[in-house]
Amino acid sequence: MTLYPKGSQAIGLFFLCAIFVAIGIWMGVTGEWIGYPIAGFFGLGIVIFIVQLIPGSAYLRLDPEGFTFCSLYRRTTLPWSGIDGFHVVVIKQTGLKVHEMVGFNFIPSYDTSQLGRQLSNAVAECEGGLPNTYGKSAEELAHIMNEHLQMYRERNDIDSKAP
Repeated sequence: MTLYPKGSQAIGLFFLCAIFVAIGIWMGVTGEWIGYPIAGFFGLGIVIFIVQLIPGSAYLRLDPEGFTFCSLYRRTTLPWSGIDGFHVVVIKQTGLKVHEMVGFNFIPSYDTSQLGRQLSNAVAECEGGLPNTYGKSAEELAHIMNEHLQMYRERNDIDSKAP
């Protein structure tokens, strides 16, 4: 199973960045030097959102052994055997919900990047997270991921009992 992010989100953020680039340039032209760094920063956002629209630059692939998520052509593959579970993480700013994502925790014996996992857990209440919800709500995607994790565990139990 392969899921892809919604293109409409990247398009909306592209236009938002474009507006801030125009404002930054206007500020620079009218003598406020801070406008140029603002335009440059949001110009980078434009490039990122254009790349996100290119096919293959972002996806979530689920297979029997694990899952691979790709963001800006950078792939990360994790085995189901190292995952404890998936849950919705709510990101808040000044007490207001600004974003929901799918987070996950590793099993205690998974020994990759212990310090990074502890830091992430302290900040976001999860040891890892998916960079997108791939056209689903965070709740739907967490449910799908947990279903695949459960299928892996059931298949592993069956395989381990076979002669």
